[in-house]
Amino acid sequence: TSTRDLLFRLQNRPSLSPDWLRRTKTQHLQVPTCGWECIAIAKANLKIHGDGSHRKDISEDRSSVVNKAPREMEPQHRLEGNVGRKGRKAGGMVGVNIRLRGDDPDGDVLIFGALGPEAGLVTVENTGDNEAEVYLARELDHETGTEHQILLSLTDGHLGQDNYITHSLLILVEDTNDNIPVFTELPPSVVIQEHQHPGVIAQFRATDRDSGAFGQVVYQLAPNQDAEILDHFSVSTVKSGGVLMLESELDFEVKRLYQVVVEALDRASLGEVNTAQATILVEVSDIPDQPPEWVSVAAVTRIPEDVPLFSPVLQVKAVDGDRGIKNDIKYSITGGPEHLFGINEDTGLVYSKAMIDRESADARNGAFILEITAMEVVKTGGKGLSISTEVTVIIEDVNDEIPKFKSESYVAEISENAQKNTPVTFLGQNMIPEVFDHDQGTNGTFKLFLEGDDNMFEVTPSMGINDATFMIRVKDQNRIDFEQTKVINFTIVAKEVSKKGEETRASVTIYVRDQNDNPPQFLAKKYEVTIPENIKAGAIIAKIKADDKDSGYFGTEGIRYTAITGPISSALVLNNLTGVLTMGDTAFRFDKEHISSHYLMVEARDEEGLGNRNTVELIINLEDVNDNHPIFRRDYYESFIQENSPTFTNPLIVEATDADENGTENSEVRYRILRGDQYGNFTIDSLSGEIKPNGVLDYELLPGDAQTKMYNMTVRAFDLGSPSLWSDVSVMVYIRDQNDNAPLFPVLDYKVTIPEDTPGGTPVIQVNAKDKDGSSPNNQIVYRIQTGAKDKFVINPETGMISISQGANLDPDLTIPSTTYYVLEVMAMDGGIGSDKLTTRVAVNVSVTDVNNKLPRFSKIRPVRVSEDIPIGEFLIKLAASDSDKNSVLRFRIDYSKSEARNEDGRRIELSDFDWRGLFSLNDVDGEIRTAARLDREIIQELELG
Repeated sequence: TSTRDLLFRLQNRPSLSPDWLRRTKTQHLQVPTCGWECIAIAKANLKIHGDGSHRKDISEDRSSVVNKAPREMEPQHRLEGNVGRKGRKAGGMVGVNIRLRGDDPDGDVLIFGALGPEAGLVTVENTGDNEAEVYLARELDHETGTEHQILLSLTDGHLGQDNYITHSLLILVEDTNDNIPVFTELPPSVVIQEHQHPGVIAQFRATDRDSGAFGQVVYQLAPNQDAEILDHFSVSTVKSGGVLMLESELDFEVKRLYQVVVEALDRASLGEVNTAQATILVEVSDIPDQPPEWVSVAAVTRIPEDVPLFSPVLQVKAVDGDRGIKNDIKYSITGGPEHLFGINEDTGLVYSKAMIDRESADARNGAFILEITAMEVVKTGGKGLSISTEVTVIIEDVNDEIPKFKSESYVAEISENAQKNTPVTFLGQNMIPEVFDHDQGTNGTFKLFLEGDDNMFEVTPSMGINDATFMIRVKDQNRIDFEQTKVINFTIVAKEVSKKGEETRASVTIYVRDQNDNPPQFLAKKYEVTIPENIKAGAIIAKIKADDKDSGYFGTEGIRYTAITGPISSALVLNNLTGVLTMGDTAFRFDKEHISSHYLMVEARDEEGLGNRNTVELIINLEDVNDNHPIFRRDYYESFIQENSPTFTNPLIVEATDADENGTENSEVRYRILRGDQYGNFTIDSLSGEIKPNGVLDYELLPGDAQTKMYNMTVRAFDLGSPSLWSDVSVMVYIRDQNDNAPLFPVLDYKVTIPEDTPGGTPVIQVNAKDKDGSSPNNQIVYRIQTGAKDKFVINPETGMISISQGANLDPDLTIPSTTYYVLEVMAMDGGIGSDKLTTRVAVNVSVTDVNNKLPRFSKIRPVRVSEDIPIGEFLIKLAASDSDKNSVLRFRIDYSKSEARNEDGRRIELSDFDWRGLFSLNDVDGEIRTAARLDREIIQELELG
């Protein structure tokens, strides 16, 4: 029988339309694997199949009516229902359903069913006499089977056993993303060395049973991991596999184990993306890059100074800083007193190996500092990294020292009448008032006290620890009297406070020094003297006298006149033994006009100037004398005068004053010119001091430097005292030059001849003018060509050198009009300003001479054609030439080096083949060319003469 099939493709969509139905040989039902959520309803015609005998049996079963098989009906191309979740029906399963419909002519109730090995995938339920629904009985898995073939059956119950109308149903299962990736190749752990360079450290792979993009897997680091994981590691997808990359170096000492979570995920673009995670343990292996580490170090330890030899002091311990390697450690002492301490290189035990003295110079305040080094021993036996530390060994004191004075005995002095607590003065540099005991604590503590001093003195401090600087001072001031006791002897004792009570003694000798009780007394309450103001050095001014009630050097015998004080004390000399005051040999001079009286103090001291002091007033009154010179108000005077002028620019007045007493001849001042005016050009008013010229001055006639003319006169001011005193001053008169002389040339004109080919820049002639003015800029001259240069000549404005202009050509043939003679008007100007400027002019005549510097030029030469049979000596052509140089004489000649001959073929004829030079002759005077030999055209067709 034939079968008409209907294809249904059902997608997992919100609604379905009839456009999704089409005809094919088999009825297909494409079911998503989410089959519990898909519903489809369709109508289809079903066919009967079987054989004729079976239908006969069916007809025989019906006694009165011939049974007719159900009819196949054309499918109706429409769908009923929507895609969505369907609840469980009574007696049925949740899933996709298809509504079947048949037609039986007899009106029998139709029975629908499913046949075949996969019939259990569906459940067929009759919903009426001629309708049924087909349900998906369970979920389908694309990975288990992508399609299922089911045979739908239809019978009216009268077709006989196992006879049915059948219709095939093909269920196509579409894949959905319902499988997660599964890791198939994954290293559980990776071991890498610390500080390994970045790169690939592990590879892994995962698979996904889904198909298409759902089954394609990519890899990444799982999110939400520690920052150190993200910093050190990364994951990439390479050729469908995953690669774990090391991004930065790891440090064993920082962290030894990392749990790196990698993630595999499919490429689903819609819906949920399935992922899987796995952990790779990255173990960091150690390398020897860390020095040892101290685990046990006693920074400070204490031992008694009498500890026996080889006694333990302390122990240190270090371990390899690379915890994954654990090299052995060796110990050594690398600093400190190695002669006192040793160390076991294996155990780190420090021990004493010599007798220890806390008070020795090796100890620092009773302590020793040891530097201990721990060094790794690498597996090969060599030395590895090391570390050092310092430990302090404090030596505990043992009472093995006694107090000691720095000096065995002491000598000192004290003045009589010294007050209580006044310290004595130790005499001599070796008298060191110190005592010391190097023991510590109580062992080094001692008492200080005096014995045999009769309670006149006391020592402080009364107690010391280790060392003390002591002082002996007065305790009973009334018992120290030089007149009663001159020397006191006693003992100072230093005794330990410990039970042992060791002590040390030193003798003390104190000398009592006499005191000076009375100061000197002057014979007068004050001294007053009168002297002339011009007193000479060494002259006696006054005699001072004093005495002292004390005896000896403390009395009159020991008086010394030790000082004189006051404004002029440095100018006076005081005899310290006699008290005579004299005028000193200094620059100081008394001046009554300035100060008429001087007040001073004289000091006297007993004990040869070291004892008590006393002072007395001294008044020195002055008598006036003519001792002041006239003084000019200025150190020097200067003025200016213009030449040819009868007066100074500004009045010139000198002025001096005399400090002697006003109204006397000692202060009257007069003036005169002492020297410097040998020609009598100036006069001075003796009373006013005004200086004037006697007449006009000519700058050029005055002696002196050409640039500066000056009179340096000396003017004297003198008083009318007796003897007369005077002072001189320098008076400088500067004469200013006037531009009253014009420049002068030594000749009326200049003449020079130069050849026409003189190049530009060549000097031609130098003009020179002089100016008789005596100063610059009046006598400085500059030059200028006023006329006639015609751009052919230039002049140096400073030197007057005339040269040919750069680029100028003097060839008369090249100038328009032709010029062989130039007249230059040169002006000389001095440096006067404005209307004061003076000038002079001079003519310079330049003649240009011709030179043979131009080439002759031929007139136009036409070609000459001759017959080969022309006679010898026949005239051919006359050459004409000209030369623009004057008086030129021209001569002609043939230059055979620039001549050539060619044959009929145009080939050049070499002289080695035929010497054609004698064929023609040239008259060197008139330029006529004639034949000189027979011509043969077959040998030479053309000859070009140069």
